[in-house]
Amino acid sequence: MKILDWIESAFSAVFFLAGIAISLYSVFMRYIMESSQSWATEIYTMLLVWAIFIGFSTALREDKHIAIDVLYDRFGPTMKRVSQVIILLIGIAFSIFIIWTGMDMVTTAYAQGIKTIDVGFPIWINYLIMPIAGTLLFIRFCEKAYRFFVMKEEVVSGGDAEWKQL
Repeated sequence: MKILDWIESAFSAVFFLAGIAISLYSVFMRYIMESSQSWATEIYTMLLVWAIFIGFSTALREDKHIAIDVLYDRFGPTMKRVSQVIILLIGIAFSIFIIWTGMDMVTTAYAQGIKTIDVGFPIWINYLIMPIAGTLLFIRFCEKAYRFFVMKEEVVSGGDAEWKQL
């Protein structure tokens, strides 16, 4: 899992920084040099979307996702465990849905041969982030389920959620 952690972080950072660099280049060229670079919008949008979608898995790994814990904080230990099981099941189902829907988008775009307007880049490559992100989320939810069920750990909510041994 440490290798996957490193790969996620590295790719997310590279895509994000490259997207920001191209965006700044585009702004510089448009407003300082008065020469619009239409290709830049397509490229930096794709890079930022990829960085964000990979970041979903990173956020789940580090428990940095949005949590509404108004009710959770009032639950007893049994209800907290039940809610965690429900959250894990919904997360795994959502991940499978993202993988399935993403693969449908990729295969449809590939079959239709759709390309981006300015660069002529195959759009199916842009859509490939959906099944990749879904797979990363699936892995992370399975990792959390393993820790919860096999290692008998429980998520303790309160600001930054942490795994805590029972």
